[in-house]
Amino acid sequence: MNLQETTLIFKLGEDNNLSDLKITAEIKHFIADLRGVTPDLAENIKDKFIIFANSISKMNGSFIIVCEFSFDDELTIVPTLQEAYDYIEMDEMERQLEL
Repeated sequence: MNLQETTLIFKLGEDNNLSDLKITAEIKHFIADLRGVTPDLAENIKDKFIIFANSISKMNGSFIIVCEFSFDDELTIVPTLQEAYDYIEMDEMERQLEL
């Protein structure tokens, strides 16, 4: 299975809702594309993302946020989608090596 088949990229809806995510059993990596989101909005949803990231981590998955600015030290935040994919690949290699 390749990385694109196991990764879901999502953006916030107009009402800042994540409930429309279509998650399948094959999906284990998640990328939140927050490019264009205001710092205030990012700060408001930060706690939900931390909870989500912890639950994904327990299932040996990855949760990466793509954003132009950093708004939390606990979350993995990168500036581009390519860096998000690179991070997931490194995460997978570490799991395979049991680091």
